[in-house]
Amino acid sequence: MNNNRHSKRKKAFTLVELLVVIAIIGVLVALLLPAVQAAREAARRMSCQNNLKQLGLAVINFSDSRGHLPTSIGQWYEEVTLVEDPPGSGNFRSEDLGGGWSQSSQNPANGGTGFNGKGWIVDILPYIEQQAMYDRIEEKLVRDFAAKAKGGWSLGHNDLREITETQMSSLTCPSDPSAVPTEGLWWWTSRTAATTSYKGVIGDNIIWPQSTLHQEGSLPDCHNTVLNCNGLFYRNSYYEKIKLKNVTDGLSNTFMIGEAVVEQDFHSAAFFSDGDFASCNAPLNFFLVGLDVAGLKDQWYNTRGFKSFHPGGAQFVFADGSVHFVNDSIDHDVYRGLSTRNLEEIVSLD
Repeated sequence: MNNNRHSKRKKAFTLVELLVVIAIIGVLVALLLPAVQAAREAARRMSCQNNLKQLGLAVINFSDSRGHLPTSIGQWYEEVTLVEDPPGSGNFRSEDLGGGWSQSSQNPANGGTGFNGKGWIVDILPYIEQQAMYDRIEEKLVRDFAAKAKGGWSLGHNDLREITETQMSSLTCPSDPSAVPTEGLWWWTSRTAATTSYKGVIGDNIIWPQSTLHQEGSLPDCHNTVLNCNGLFYRNSYYEKIKLKNVTDGLSNTFMIGEAVVEQDFHSAAFFSDGDFASCNAPLNFFLVGLDVAGLKDQWYNTRGFKSFHPGGAQFVFADGSVHFVNDSIDHDVYRGLSTRNLEEIVSLD
């Protein structure tokens, strides 16, 4: 009987066998982890795609209702155009169009709303189920000269802080951990402001022509004038409203809104006219690396391009409402051509 008992005793793992099993499990986990990470990124990219789709549809619905695209209003008087002087020189001087603040169309005394710094995103709030937020902003915007948040003006009004500090999921790319309420954004020096991962496309116009670092775009620098840039959004588009019928290059061949990375661009305050646009003059996914906040702010003109943390490129919604992933290997001339609305380039994403 003793022999039978011994013969039925279960055999245990040896130390070597246990180590082999642990090693195999480790290898399997190492093989599985990239697949899990890829699946998570695919889910984040799909969520980002949906955000862009909803924003694009909101812009189109606004346009159908109002007859023009959503508009932005600068935070101070900028009713100037640019004149090339002498012609063909590439040098531009500003020329006043409105006769100063007293004659400006935005002066409340002339029936205007003041230079309140409202960005185009405010206009589409009712079309993304945020009517109450829109009404609150419209109620509290100060009809006055400046919109500097640190002075408590307009969008910086204390009664609007609950809104301007609330990060909206529809304006947030889940792949960008820096897309959170941030202190110290441009013109919001001492305040925290919600941010946007999605910027209207100004076109391919150069921003701050004194810079030549990775600046390959069109002149003049129109972002701080009322001269129409060659895209769909810029910070003074109230002056000459852009219509979808102006997109003669084709709605399906023209960028409307693209992705940006908040930690790379301190012009990212949501709802704000100087935080909701970027240019395709810089190559797609051009990052400034190794710089702290002060360094990035010092090179602000080199940060205002489109980029994302999605591997290999970034997503754009086109003027027809379709969303596409654009590879960062795209030819730069094609990329620039897709950003303009009426320059008659023969380009497509294909």
